[in-house]
Amino acid sequence: MAETFIKRLELAVRRFYNGRVGRSGQPMLVSEAKDVIGHSSLRRVLLLRQDRIGDVLVSTPVIRELRRLLPQAEIDMVMSTNNISVRQAVDSEIDHVHVFRKSLLHLLVLRRALRRRRYDLVIDLMDNASSTSALLISGAQARMAIGVDKVNRGVYTHVVPLADQTRVHIVERIARLLWPLGVDLRDEELRLTFPLTDLQRATAVGLIRDGSQRPLLAVNISGSDVHRMYPETKMIELLRQISDRWAGPEKGRMQLCILSAPMHAEIARRIGQASGIRVAEPQASYAMFAACLASADMLLTPDTSAVHAAAAYRVPSVVLFSQDSRGIMPWFPYGTPCWPCVTTRGALETIPVEDIVHAVDQMIVATTENKPGHA
Repeated sequence: MAETFIKRLELAVRRFYNGRVGRSGQPMLVSEAKDVIGHSSLRRVLLLRQDRIGDVLVSTPVIRELRRLLPQAEIDMVMSTNNISVRQAVDSEIDHVHVFRKSLLHLLVLRRALRRRRYDLVIDLMDNASSTSALLISGAQARMAIGVDKVNRGVYTHVVPLADQTRVHIVERIARLLWPLGVDLRDEELRLTFPLTDLQRATAVGLIRDGSQRPLLAVNISGSDVHRMYPETKMIELLRQISDRWAGPEKGRMQLCILSAPMHAEIARRIGQASGIRVAEPQASYAMFAACLASADMLLTPDTSAVHAAAAYRVPSVVLFSQDSRGIMPWFPYGTPCWPCVTTRGALETIPVEDIVHAVDQMIVATTENKPGHA
């Protein structure tokens, strides 16, 4: 009860702060792609993405395009202890990464470090109001700052309209942030990327594949916490049914492998033992986890960063989503076939096993039909 009260108080303070900041300035609203910044004069640019792993992955198309536009500029990025594990996804486009740690002391130290870098432009990649972003922007004291038009708009010098969150995918929403630089990505391929080394790919194949040429369905059981996972007993029943239909002695058309985060290794072991499905050794490196996803032909997962890592390799997926009452579009994997199983009743456990089995059947048929050796 006390924890809930403290969290509500924190959110109320953040909303108050964001509202005050939002009234403090009058940014230019940029409603189309037009270079009002003068990008050719930019020497140092800072990107803000201090939230979660999936947020970094869906930002890779914008980051990649910004590097193409500014090949000679220094492009730095603020990440956080929550998402620094996917630094490899952006390393080829970024010169330096600042790591945000959630403490007042570190925030003050980071603001000072940003100010010393003398950035020409800050781009806030978050489309929700963030008091942390506001504090980092004010601390950096850059000449210009671009953000999505929202409640804390006053901290920016330029804003782009917030697209309809019920219909426009997050990847396309944040792509608008390049409009003030004269870049319109609506006709471009906004492909998510997560580069891997040859060694990572080869190692992953040995971890999750059984040596046969049969298509592989990878099953990620992990969410950010156990409350964001499909219940263990239901997962066991689900995998038994999938195995009986596609990987049993008489069927044998598929191979299955269970993936998990290291903290859920024991749960994965129990699920594998009860369902008779192989369990891959959990990887401490997120890049190796991503390599395992890249080595799969299909994915079954709750709504986690795995959705977007798999999308970087065009791996089709069945994803379990819990849709909140605001009606905001779930973060479906972008540009990749997906058979979503969505509940509007809170926890993922309310999704019937039969619905997921049906979605997996559809994915397997659509993915393997007309492929040599997959008939």
